Amino acid sequence: MEKDAASFVDDLVNEKIEGKSFTKKLDDIMKDPAKVMQPVYDYVEGQLNLGKLAYGEVKASDEDVAIRLETNLINLPFQDAKVISKMMQDQETLPVNVYLVISSPWVNKSSLRIDEVASADDYVGNVANYLDQMNNWVAEHLDMVKENLEKQPEEK
Repeated sequence: MEKDAASFVDDLVNEKIEGKSFTKKLDDIMKDPAKVMQPVYDYVEGQLNLGKLAYGEVKASDEDVAIRLETNLINLPFQDAKVISKMMQDQETLPVNVYLVISSPWVNKSSLRIDEVASADDYVGNVANYLDQMNNWVAEHLDMVKENLEKQPEEK
């Protein structure tokens, strides 16, 4: 799957990329990240099957933590729309990829981590092949968040 960079930037800046958001307590997410994240994985795959870019996310209701699965042309989260716009000015058509994103002041100093899961073409129809990788990524990053929260409760 490929996408015209100009139309992608237009959709991103004008918030036309559809998403689905779920909310759970951090401990509930950590208990079973696979179960909590499955609707996100399925939603993004469904949107890609329709030829659409999308994101799915799970937000912790009790902490500043959000985990997203985004389809994107570049390894930057949607929240950086202005940076993406500048970086893609000279691009024409690019392949769509699927990225896992975690944003939280407790994940690292930049409050953000983003990693590529697969190309959109590889992801669609093969989500099961990526489940262990995605669920392990989510669990590892949530462990970091929890560890940092416990170390610095006065900074909460």
